[in-house]
Amino acid sequence: MAEKRRTGKQKQKGRIRKPARKPLDLQKRAFQVFAKQVDPLWSGLTNKCLEFAEGFNKALGAEELHVQAAPATLRVAYPRADVELVFQLDKAERFLQVWVNTDCAASGNCLTDQPSVGLTVNGGELQFVLAGEVISDERLAVRLLTQLTSGNSGQEPS
Repeated sequence: MAEKRRTGKQKQKGRIRKPARKPLDLQKRAFQVFAKQVDPLWSGLTNKCLEFAEGFNKALGAEELHVQAAPATLRVAYPRADVELVFQLDKAERFLQVWVNTDCAASGNCLTDQPSVGLTVNGGELQFVLAGEVISDERLAVRLLTQLTSGNSGQEPS
């Protein structure tokens, strides 16, 4: 007698077997998390930079650190040291770029190490990454703005 092949939908002990539900693609999940969480994450970073600048300026008794915020760009300028930190968010490409502008580097008199900042999805949460370390918006702002205002923005004579 010939054997009968069973398909996934044939009855097995009185039950119909359904095909297993395919898990959501990892990339698709990451894109969904980015879409839902990027605006609050960006706002959090903007607020932490503003708080840092407020405290810094209060401590100096003068408006020395300037923050300019836009939907996709965050610029923190420290004119006293001729340096600024720029965050550029590209929502379409899901990409964050951060760089330091200095008059020294622009004139070719020195090299500037650029901060290695990015984004990651970790445990269903969109987070910042600094030099390979997952970091909160507050720690990112404090670390980068402390470097910016301490004169340690990675400049080396060329």
